[in-house]
Amino acid sequence: MIDLHVHTWHCRHAEGTVSEYVAVAAERGLSTIAITDHLPLPPQLIERDPSVARYSMPESELPDYVAEVLAAREASAASGGPEVLLGIEADLYPGNEEFVRSLITQYPFDVVLGSVHFVDGWAFDDPDRKDGYAKWEVKNLWERYFDDLIVAAHAGLADVIGHADLVKKFGYVPEGDVLPLYRSVAAAFALAGVAVEVNTAGLRKPCAELYPSAPFLKELFNAGVPVTIGSDAHAPIEVASAYDDARGALIEAGYRSAVVFRAHRAEEVPL
Repeated sequence: MIDLHVHTWHCRHAEGTVSEYVAVAAERGLSTIAITDHLPLPPQLIERDPSVARYSMPESELPDYVAEVLAAREASAASGGPEVLLGIEADLYPGNEEFVRSLITQYPFDVVLGSVHFVDGWAFDDPDRKDGYAKWEVKNLWERYFDDLIVAAHAGLADVIGHADLVKKFGYVPEGDVLPLYRSVAAAFALAGVAVEVNTAGLRKPCAELYPSAPFLKELFNAGVPVTIGSDAHAPIEVASAYDDARGALIEAGYRSAVVFRAHRAEEVPL
């Protein structure tokens, strides 16, 4: 088992230390766990809306985070525990690419998750900001979100696209056939050379399904896009949550392997 998406106390909206996550991973028989706290947000975004500071660690804390994960890697290896990968989740909304680049190139990350949590500065996945949906036609929001996600994929900064259909989190889904949209996004991801995660957190949210949905995952398989698996855990107890659901969805879509990133290099592992 692998889990390439977990968050610790460093990201300010999760709980648990790196060591606690690794301990649970060992108890549950994982071979590999990637610690992927949120990369600091740019100062200009925080200046515009100070409340968003609670979504990530401050920039001054990033060196300590990296050191903590690398120390946990050494300790786990010495004790015969799971492989610990140094990861980060970067907010790759348009215009933030150079800030992200300036930070991630300073550290020896194994895997960078590229995600979109903001549309025009609006944190659309925050339950406290759901009123923002009233300003959008659902179809237009989906198209804008996926346009931004494609830009993120082509920025050359992310190894993996995180929770690729996060825009459905609160159950807002456009009417009509969305398969053409999924198909075009999958083709764009394939062209960009990124992997996509199967993220089980969606099962714990109002949408009550995996990110990505089964039809979207099938289009990703058809396009030849590789996949990882992540719980998006925000507490140690959630490590590898619903792993069997993710594995089953992948097999149903046609996949027989996932990928793990070490120093940004993808290596296949059987499901």
